[in-house]
Amino acid sequence: MKKVGLIILGVFMVLSLVACSNSGDSSSDGVIELTLWNDWTEDRPENTVYKEIIASFNEEHEDIRIKVESIPHDQYETKLRTQAAGKQLPDMMRVWPGARTAPLAEGGALLPLNSIIDHWEGLIPDAILQDYALDGNYYAIPSNISETSLIFYYKDLLQEVGFDEFPSTYVELKRLIQALNDKDITPIALGNKSIWPLQSVYISTIADRYTGSNFLKEALNGTGSFENEQFIKALSVIDELTKLNGFNEDMNTIDEAQSRSEFIKGETAMHFAGSWALGPIIGSVENLDNIGVAPFPTFEGGEGDPSKISGVAGGGIAVNSNLSDEEQEAAFTFLKYYYSDNLFEQLVQANIIVPADVKMDDSIPQVFRDANSYAQGGLSPVYDATLTPELTDMINNGLQSITLGEKTPEELAKEMQKELEKNK
Repeated sequence: MKKVGLIILGVFMVLSLVACSNSGDSSSDGVIELTLWNDWTEDRPENTVYKEIIASFNEEHEDIRIKVESIPHDQYETKLRTQAAGKQLPDMMRVWPGARTAPLAEGGALLPLNSIIDHWEGLIPDAILQDYALDGNYYAIPSNISETSLIFYYKDLLQEVGFDEFPSTYVELKRLIQALNDKDITPIALGNKSIWPLQSVYISTIADRYTGSNFLKEALNGTGSFENEQFIKALSVIDELTKLNGFNEDMNTIDEAQSRSEFIKGETAMHFAGSWALGPIIGSVENLDNIGVAPFPTFEGGEGDPSKISGVAGGGIAVNSNLSDEEQEAAFTFLKYYYSDNLFEQLVQANIIVPADVKMDDSIPQVFRDANSYAQGGLSPVYDATLTPELTDMINNGLQSITLGEKTPEELAKEMQKELEKNK
């Protein structure tokens, strides 16, 4: 309830922004200057790409100038909220999807991009554009995607136990795990010391396969329940994989990076991780052609869309609704230039997953191409990006307890539902 209250307060704070926000400036030489706020202060490859494309835009457009103002990430959202309350939003601003953008959109402070959204038809699937949409309006275009549920594997180890292709169903995955154990090969490298991987990497997609993508929203708004039979089945997968000896024995005493290191050294056949693991694996594995990546398998009886992968779209830039018609047109010209094949191709070179299925040259490893392609089916919610902090802690700890035999899936589901109802 506290979180909901803050969101409502946020909506109230921005309701009166439209008439008073900052607007772009037209200089005496007729150049329209638009200020763009972002959090690109760190020396990261993607930030360099963003800034270089804006510099190119400014060089190629004599009548429009984009003025970049970078604010440290830890301060950025606080400043954005403060400026919103003070009716001083910039002309354009970096925003995050979902509940973090909704108050600004619902308050009318952001300009819908519906009039230009067709510009990206055929380049970015609508299923991904929906991450920045609210009530039929599009408020930003994503530039990157953080996938949280990928399965990396060694092709030769799978072939050694009779699997030329990665299993497409959970039943086949269990057979693979048994076959690897029979050969004394540790199936999956897991580092759950920090307790989030089993939730963010595993359950985010496994649960979506069982319940469908509306489940979390319905559970949280009271029209559904965490004691849903399909959700309990999803939690039971962790219990079953543990009992099948699917994981390394020290899974609860090593962290995620250590487990990735074990996989890179070839000590396990598989590693379940997100797109953050792509760079380290590509940069460390000697024979990259021997590395495959697969989406999570399908689960019999599941009600979700098996083409989806859990993830979050990012890199959106929203436009202040208070801009004049001339300034809006200048902003739209910039957005069309910025969110282009050029941006996505440069991000790919930096090992960043993008929402577009862009052309990739031979320098891009197949493992990256495959991982990038899995986003084209659309994104399912990431649990810790959707749940309250209390529920996130509860499922994180509960999943670890399941692996230790201290809790059943049914007990965890019941606890989560009780926690939810306690705060209504």
